[in-house]
Amino acid sequence: MEYRKILVSIILLHIIILLGIFGYMFFEDLAFFDSLWLTIVSVLTIGYGDISPESTGGKLLTLVLIPSAIGLTTYMLAQLAGAIIGGKLSSEVRKRRMTLKIQDLHQHIILCGYGRVGQQVFQQLRHEKQPLVLVEMDENVIEELPENALYVKGNATEDRVLIQAGVERAKGVIVTLPDDADNVFITLTVKGMNPNIYTVVRAERDFSEEKLYRAGADKVINTSNIGGKRMATAITKPVSVEYVETILHDPLNDYNIEELLIRNTSSLLNKTIKESEIRQSYGVNIVAIKRNDKIISNPEVNETFQENDLLIVFATSEQLKRFEKAAT
Repeated sequence: MEYRKILVSIILLHIIILLGIFGYMFFEDLAFFDSLWLTIVSVLTIGYGDISPESTGGKLLTLVLIPSAIGLTTYMLAQLAGAIIGGKLSSEVRKRRMTLKIQDLHQHIILCGYGRVGQQVFQQLRHEKQPLVLVEMDENVIEELPENALYVKGNATEDRVLIQAGVERAKGVIVTLPDDADNVFITLTVKGMNPNIYTVVRAERDFSEEKLYRAGADKVINTSNIGGKRMATAITKPVSVEYVETILHDPLNDYNIEELLIRNTSSLLNKTIKESEIRQSYGVNIVAIKRNDKIISNPEVNETFQENDLLIVFATSEQLKRFEKAAT
């Protein structure tokens, strides 16, 4: 708000200077530069030299010009000092820079909500170095975000807020709000603005899942069901659960699951897994292949790679980088 007041003050000061210039040109019959000189020395109240107002109109203009300029300048300096002392000016500058960064993003992910589930999603995406914009309306929550986090303050159900987050340029939206009705509305809004965007939506109740899919959600996650199944598995298969958690969630662990699309320029095209020697050359494991709507789990070594196959692979980050470069 202080930033806007300072900007308005600067604009008004320029208007006063322009009025002074044209006023002196009219009343004193002066050239443009002489009128500018007389206006500036009047506004700055530094006295007059070889030029001073002679006509009654010019003197009346000066009587209005000086107190107006002094009052406006004093107000502007007071707002500037208050903004600097309160740290609000630097905050406005940071927000402006953040807005410009968001406007430059393409193929990023928008996260709606920074609650209990949203925080986990936020941390995981940042760990994977995914370009991310958070939409959150709670000021207290925003203050706790990391300094370099990109966010838009507002309600994710509003078109204006989603546009600010770059929904038309984003590749995906994750909705983690605890209210299923809000999640349905956000999904409808997002799909209406960008039909091709991939949406992952949280559901709290079982009967909400079907409604979310009808609203256009590509994937619905029922956090309660997942939590319950995970707790049951943790007691029946504790070692397996511990291993999976270590692989997927341990920040010190370097293993990742990645997706890789086979294009018509790929060196793997029309080769079998055995011929490609992926495991021997790169240390990468092929977990599954998605071909059209079919998932081929644990594919055989004689399986041939086809164009537009989506490989689900498992390896370290360095191995995945080398494999991706070779495969694409």
